[in-house]
Amino acid sequence: MKKPWITAGAALVAVLVVGGAVGTVAVAQSGIPATPAQPASNVGAVASAIDLERAGSFTLAESEGAAALDDSRVIAAAPETTAIVPVSLDATSIEQYWLWASGVEVTAHGLTPGSDVEIGIVFSSGSTKHWAPVQADGDGTVVTRVRTLDVDPENTRPEIGLAQITVSSSAGEAGSTLLDITATTDVITVSSDPVTISQDEFLDRPVTIHASGFSPMTKVFFNLGMPDTTMYAVGENEGLHSDENGNFSYQLQMNSVNTQVGTWLMSFVSDDRSGSATFQVTAGAVRTADKTVTPASREISVADFAAEPGMGFALEGFLPFDTYELLLTTSRGYTASLGISRTDGEGRDSNAITSPKGIPEGEYTVTARSTTTGDYATGTFRVTGNPAAPASKISLSTSSVSSGSLADPSGGVALEGSDVTPGTSLRVSLRNGAWERQPLLVGADAYATAGDDGRLAVTLVTLQPLAPGSYTIWAEGGGGAAAYDVRLPLEVTADATSTTPSVAPETRLAPVDEAPALPAPTPDAPTPAPAPRPSASPTPTPDPIEDDVPSPALPVPTVPTR
Repeated sequence: MKKPWITAGAALVAVLVVGGAVGTVAVAQSGIPATPAQPASNVGAVASAIDLERAGSFTLAESEGAAALDDSRVIAAAPETTAIVPVSLDATSIEQYWLWASGVEVTAHGLTPGSDVEIGIVFSSGSTKHWAPVQADGDGTVVTRVRTLDVDPENTRPEIGLAQITVSSSAGEAGSTLLDITATTDVITVSSDPVTISQDEFLDRPVTIHASGFSPMTKVFFNLGMPDTTMYAVGENEGLHSDENGNFSYQLQMNSVNTQVGTWLMSFVSDDRSGSATFQVTAGAVRTADKTVTPASREISVADFAAEPGMGFALEGFLPFDTYELLLTTSRGYTASLGISRTDGEGRDSNAITSPKGIPEGEYTVTARSTTTGDYATGTFRVTGNPAAPASKISLSTSSVSSGSLADPSGGVALEGSDVTPGTSLRVSLRNGAWERQPLLVGADAYATAGDDGRLAVTLVTLQPLAPGSYTIWAEGGGGAAAYDVRLPLEVTADATSTTPSVAPETRLAPVDEAPALPAPTPDAPTPAPAPRPSASPTPTPDPIEDDVPSPALPVPTVPTR
């Protein structure tokens, strides 16, 4: 059988092979849609079917379906002049995943009150990471929780072995303790064939996913994570099961060349077992804007857009009888995938879009992309008549910043917004070209909430200097057709005195058999405390599962894959 799975752009055809039975389902998927200014880009956001059902959906008048532990022991050789302070953890051993997702609580005593304190981790290989500084309280104590999610967001499996948690203060005190990082073992083994495929190849041949280690003939929950961090539960309605040997196979194939480029996550859960793996989709041939899409008018009221026939548009310049995907991007950056339609024998088509009620005002962009070549066209029109939902203005204080300034707590880049729905909270992240989060001073993400005046602001400072290059600041929040999904380009340049980011050297470690006993703090009078300064705000996400996912779907690629 073949049927729609979700409404999200290019459709994914999935062939299930279990115990000899074969079935086919249409799985919706979209390339990361571009911002209106860069329609050929493969980075953007797509609405989930759940969001559309909650808030009402845009509809297309005519459619043909949905677009688819080793033995090492380590200790730092601290300088003789360093005052040693005792450090303890709430756990002496932890699995990789949980160190990433929830971390450990670090307690240090005997520090200078008010001093700035930096906590770091030295892995068994000698590689290091440091968290944002905190302040010692009036008793000279620090109690704080650290997790690798905030310093290495995309790595859910930090290095195994005996690691060292280090504490150092601006007053010259230092201490450390050991943490045994154990492996997170997947009971279910997952693989794909091939492990890398291009957008264009994905149209012609499938990716076959194999999973083993299930109980025989048991229900399987398969979750597919897209490069843009969306996650879909595959075969939720059909019901997936392992065969009599506890094995499971699934074939994924696109019906469009517009699939997302990047890392795809395959996650499985069954009973108390889990497992995951990834495969890569690479870019296909260069896409060109050599077609035309013309809206019926330059402007339409909110009321008229919500009523039949809505906003009409005409297409031309496509191949005869070509199929095309249609995307609509709102004035707030939310992109809805409207499905697939077909041109006539002359490569033309006329169609129309209707909207949910109460959508935001502002400029909207309609994008039509050929499913066979990926070439496209865009057209714009303005929506009026809803002053209660204006087109929000969200921007950066600068579009270019040096690596050093971006990592300077007194500098950074400010994201500011106005005319944002009061009370709306936006999650803000800094992404590189591979759409991987870069750690900020406040953690993996920053947050900003609009006040009663509709204004919001947040300053983004990186935890360490970034390599020069092109980055994207992504602000998202809200739900449905009125959601915010804003992507702002940021160019990071090299500092005048350095061409590459520098990292403070870590004290070289020497192998030992066990942690040494730390001396008690000296009773000497402490040095005068420096003037206090605010510590970094904690990341307000105590729960590592940061996105709404249909139960029992697993988290998205940027959150725990367990």
